[in-house]
Amino acid sequence: MKDGQEARGGADAETWSVGYDWVTSCPVETFQGRVKAIREGEEGGTQPQPATAIRALYAFALRRSVDELIASAREFDTRDAITLLATAALSRNILQAAELAIKQWDAEQDIDDDSLRLTYGVIHDIACQRTVLDVAVFIRQCRRAGKQEMVDRTVSVFTAPGSGRTNLDKALLHIALRDEGCAEEAAELLRQALFSITGDNSLEASETVPREFQDLAGALHELSPSERILEEWIDDQLRLLDRVHDTRRIVAQLIATGTDRADSLMMHVGRWRSQYDIVEICGQLAKESLTDKCEGIRRHAASRENLVELAEIVRFWHESELLTRTTRDLLADIVAGGDRRTARSPHELDRLDTVLGNVNASPECRRLLRIAAAVHTEGRTGADLVVLLGRIEGTRDRNRAAQTIAQRLAVHILEQGAGAGLFVEYVRGLRAARSGDAVYRACKELADPPDSVRQSAGSGALIAEIAAQLYDETDRELRDALHKDGWDLLERCLENEQRVTPEDVVAIVRRLCDSRLSEEDRHFLLRATVGRWSDTHRREEAVHVLRNGGFDDEAKQVIRSLR
Repeated sequence: MKDGQEARGGADAETWSVGYDWVTSCPVETFQGRVKAIREGEEGGTQPQPATAIRALYAFALRRSVDELIASAREFDTRDAITLLATAALSRNILQAAELAIKQWDAEQDIDDDSLRLTYGVIHDIACQRTVLDVAVFIRQCRRAGKQEMVDRTVSVFTAPGSGRTNLDKALLHIALRDEGCAEEAAELLRQALFSITGDNSLEASETVPREFQDLAGALHELSPSERILEEWIDDQLRLLDRVHDTRRIVAQLIATGTDRADSLMMHVGRWRSQYDIVEICGQLAKESLTDKCEGIRRHAASRENLVELAEIVRFWHESELLTRTTRDLLADIVAGGDRRTARSPHELDRLDTVLGNVNASPECRRLLRIAAAVHTEGRTGADLVVLLGRIEGTRDRNRAAQTIAQRLAVHILEQGAGAGLFVEYVRGLRAARSGDAVYRACKELADPPDSVRQSAGSGALIAEIAAQLYDETDRELRDALHKDGWDLLERCLENEQRVTPEDVVAIVRRLCDSRLSEEDRHFLLRATVGRWSDTHRREEAVHVLRNGGFDDEAKQVIRSLR
């Protein structure tokens, strides 16, 4: 039976084995002649059988020893040699494929023209077509043989955009390489994979980039959910002096494109990376107007416990042209405790102020810290607010801070219906510190807030409670001033007929009846305020509600004012 007929007899293993036994012992020169005859149709007058010639080459690649393949590769035409080596590299077990590639590499060391190196094709085929686990073994064998150039080339081919390898493949190979004891190669693979995605040096990458990053980061996390692979890789790369800036760019890109791991990366950068890393990464994000990402890192950084680290971050943040305008925001986050959501104590902020001086931060940083500390009202006592406000040195800064505090306290009381005791303690402390201007701002903002502040039910009663507590003051040095403050607060509140409802009037009267404000003063207050409302209908409604509430005398005082 002729060779072509045998080959066409079927694809089953037995026919294949029988039909091509001759390739195992045939001298190379004879084999080449027979392949040529089969391909060109010269043997026995048969028709050309190019596919059969390919099958013969395939059988030769699988059945001859690795050493024979290496020795005979130069005897074949270039294309046949490529076919032989590629077939062996893809179809033999991976250890034999690695042995073949390594020996072929050694055999080609004297070739100067890279285009004539058959090994490059072998590496390409293995990197692009073998299973991921096979590629990991191949890299391991090349590494053991001391063939670093082969290792590097395999990694580069595997991660190249045109390799056909998915990001899942790259994630799998990263993990497989670590398991094979090739940690350096695994790190380099991840670096090249990430760099191939971000090669345009811009955070505003093409529409495919976010998905590409999501695939790679997400795959790593899914394949090993208990590890922090990206975070550990980032830390390792940033220890390499020649990789720092490129790695920071990669991190900024990872965060910018909103991967599955973006939040954990922001936390990692903010909490654990150096001030240099934080500032450069946030600077890149700010440059592309990705303020929400920058804010995420900033809040994590602000939660640090180490005051020296915090001070260094503030210093370099303020010195950055891209970030200096948001130094105030960074300090506000630090005062608030960052993502800890627990405000720092005045004592801790005092220490941070001192450390800022120790690290030679700009005096502006210390000024902004004191302002940020003073205007943070959440979780503070009234005494804290007074102390922190007093630490602001400039009069202009102090007045602005006092206005901000007043606005925030007013929102807390009017919208949330709480904080009466805090307000009283704050005003009392201001009077003790002789800060009358700040008292004026606080009372005015509470009694006459802007329209944007929503007034909850019961806010009138809270204002009355504040006034009543101010009237309860017994300290001789503060009593007169606080009584006046209570009166001014009530007067401003009741004069504002557009905000104060008749129900608020009743709530205020009810609380004042149990206070130290005399009946005469209470009646005078109603005549001077509610009794002079210009809205007749609203004024009459207030009289009606007062009477229904059992305050006939107070209702008469409102009516009396009209007469």
